[in-house]
Order: sequence, then structure tokens, then C-alpha cells
Amino acid sequence: MAERHSVDLHGKISDIGVVHFLRAEWKNPQSRFVLIRYAVHEKEEPYGLRLDLDKRAILDDVGDAATATAVKARARDIWEIVVNMRSPRR
Repeated sequence: MAERHSVDLHGKISDIGVVHFLRAEWKNPQSRFVLIRYAVHEKEEPYGLRLDLDKRAILDDVGDAATATAVKARARDIWEIVVNMRSPRR
């Protein structure tokens, strides 16, 4: 079974109302997708949000249209954190 990797997002990405970003997870270091774990009202949601690293875009919606737009606006910030973490150290 592939080892799961993650990077903590708590405090690195600003919250959107009651939506709190927790961590980004991936199994395959070459995968173009990572799963963004988040909480609503401090309760972690059972399903995460898919982040497409090639498109630098969150593919899923959460909550109302305004919240979904604000969440998707954080995609580039999350992308930067994840890419920096997954890049091989030189």
C-alpha cells in the first residue's frame, strides 16, 4: 500500500468564514491531484476537495456560491505550498 504524504495547511491559508483548511494529502508523488482536507464549523468533512496541480485549480465546490468562489481563490496559494513541499530537495 502506498504511503500517504501530507502537508499541514492550518495557519498557512486564511479561513473563509466557517471553512478551515487543514492539510493537503497525496499518495503518489507524481500524481497531478492532491486532496485538500477542510473543516466546516471545526468538524472535518468526510470528503476533501480535489486540487489539480496542472491547472492550479480546485475542482470541487463547497457551500454556497460565494464560499465556493472564495475557496477556489485560495487554489494558487495551496498549490504553491504543495509544490514546494513535493519538490525534491537539492
